[in-house]
Amino acid sequence: MTCLYEDQIAFLASGQLLPDEAESLKQHVSACVECQAEWDFWKELAGEVVAEDAALLQPVGIDTRALAVIHGKSAEWNPFWRGLALLKAQAYLVRRELWPATAGIMALGVIMVILSKQAEFLTFLAPLVAAASLAAIYGPQNDPACELAASTPTSPWKVLLARLTLVSGYNLLLALASSLVLLLVFPADILGGLILSWLGPLTLLSALALMLSLWIGTGNAITISYALWIVQYIQPPQMIKDPPALKLWEEFLTGYRQFWQTPGLLFLLAALIILGALLSTRRSEQYLSPYSG
Repeated sequence: MTCLYEDQIAFLASGQLLPDEAESLKQHVSACVECQAEWDFWKELAGEVVAEDAALLQPVGIDTRALAVIHGKSAEWNPFWRGLALLKAQAYLVRRELWPATAGIMALGVIMVILSKQAEFLTFLAPLVAAASLAAIYGPQNDPACELAASTPTSPWKVLLARLTLVSGYNLLLALASSLVLLLVFPADILGGLILSWLGPLTLLSALALMLSLWIGTGNAITISYALWIVQYIQPPQMIKDPPALKLWEEFLTGYRQFWQTPGLLFLLAALIILGALLSTRRSEQYLSPYSG
């Protein structure tokens, strides 16, 4: 019969056992014929590996050549190629389900617009889709490898900026493609107005969702962003019966809707919020970096 300890001999020979375990197993080996034979085999094999390793000669000048290649590549790698490489690397780390899910929802939205003949539905949907996707691109909740990423030379703000560029560009292309598809059923002269109707809100709402996700989590960020966007569609008579309060609510809604229809202001606020989001990554750099003490 095979000894129960025989499978552990290889770990003993490679030094992978704890001192107490190794000492106990050595005592057993000295009294067990089967284990003694196994031990002799692994000792001989280990000796051959060490001998072969010692016989290998380091190629002359390999260190110099390696350094020359490394420094030469760094010199040729201009900021454009470094940025492109960063985008390519981060594309694999964004949630895979985000890409088809976003495209699928936008496709359903286009179908709903075609069936209902209401182009405004795209204006309503596009910012919501963008906000949800931007809220799920960064942070421990969305990136299982965030601690590993924080230990690399790439700063967290660069990682966030790369993912922001990828996902925002993807959302923008989807919304533009959806608008172009609607030309099949709507006059071409509405295209410009249709794009402007969702472009500003999409930019601001997605930036806000990203910023909030860094501070209060993805779910809360999506909930708040959706609430801020949907409140403008609430009809006051369904909520308020008192005439003065009703008038006040109507004036608020008028101003609030006008705010979402001011692209210049929305773009400016979005830029400031994105800047704040990039600066917020210093918090994650401080808490996750192994060099932060």
